Amino acid sequence: MIVPSPVPRPIWLKISALLAAAGAVAWPVLALLGLIGVIPAQAVLNVGIVTAALAYISIRRIKRDRAIALEGAGFHDPPERPADDAAP
Repeated sequence: MIVPSPVPRPIWLKISALLAAAGAVAWPVLALLGLIGVIPAQAVLNVGIVTAALAYISIRRIKRDRAIALEGAGFHDPPERPADDAAP
């Protein structure tokens, strides 16, 4: 069930989510360029760290907004189950 968030997502969240997605796409290319010595390894590391931070912040905020919307609609997210290694 898709429930819209109670308030529109702020512009900073839209931008940070977009930058995180762009970083996730660009990082493997940068890593390869770093391996062959075209760009410094420190730049690759910095892009990876910034990408991870932006993704973490965006995901946390989106999950929070979703939980608020579901609670307002009278629904609750099912608790996340740990992965069962024995399941087929």
